[in-house]
Amino acid sequence: MRITIIGVGLLGGSFGMAVRKAGAAESVAGVDLDRAVLDRALERGAIDGGYLETAEGVEGADLVVLATPVRSILDMVPRLAPLLGEETILLDLGSTKEAIVSSVAGEAGIRRYVGGHPMAGTEHTGIDHANDGLFQDATFALVPPPSVDEGALDLLRDLVRRIGARPVVIPAERHDWIVSVTSHLPYLLSVVLALAAEQAAREEERLGEFAASGFRDTTRLAASTVQVMADICLTNGRPLLRGIEDARRLLDELAAQIEAGRESELVKTLTKAKESRAALLGERRTD
Repeated sequence: MRITIIGVGLLGGSFGMAVRKAGAAESVAGVDLDRAVLDRALERGAIDGGYLETAEGVEGADLVVLATPVRSILDMVPRLAPLLGEETILLDLGSTKEAIVSSVAGEAGIRRYVGGHPMAGTEHTGIDHANDGLFQDATFALVPPPSVDEGALDLLRDLVRRIGARPVVIPAERHDWIVSVTSHLPYLLSVVLALAAEQAAREEERLGEFAASGFRDTTRLAASTVQVMADICLTNGRPLLRGIEDARRLLDELAAQIEAGRESELVKTLTKAKESRAALLGERRTD
């Protein structure tokens, strides 16, 4: 199988490394706008050939992987459609799926498409942060369109397993709601914490000296690439706004408990949060 990855950054580079490590492809080509990125991807073993022109890079590919930010994927879909062969499979790695699945559905030239989303990113970006174990034991969502090519879906299931991830087939709408809660809302809450601290620092010049591991851990996601996250928020608005409303209501409840000194209710809320987190992450209680 000949694979072409468009966008050789953290996800695209890691995908190429994982595929090559598993021996799952005859060749892995990369397409990027930046020659320096392609050179670095070659040095790091993510690809074995690099192209600046999309048409040249995807020619003869059995699988084309779109590993760019979400709105870049949406921009590329109509330009990519006439370049793909009839049997070429298209996989995207975008963080939101409804908009992309809908966009691909409108392109008659794309016959074999499956959306993808590996739950394996970090706050870092770029080929220098790519690694061949990024997808190990990670959930890898496969989001088929209504008229999915079952052969393409089966091939991608197998490929995902070969790079060490767990394929989960899920509809686009359900996927977008889930990740709004587990990924996108946590990012926005991290942003809010960072902004709240910035406002407090205007009044207290020594605040930074007291920002230790708790602050660092809870604001880590605020260090994510801004434009990438803006794309995600704007293409997953409906479920994300629902999550924001839920978070606002829960914060209001906490504020009311604290203001009224209702200790038993506060302890109950905090305990529920602790136990819910442990259950979701499969952790055992330690106390």
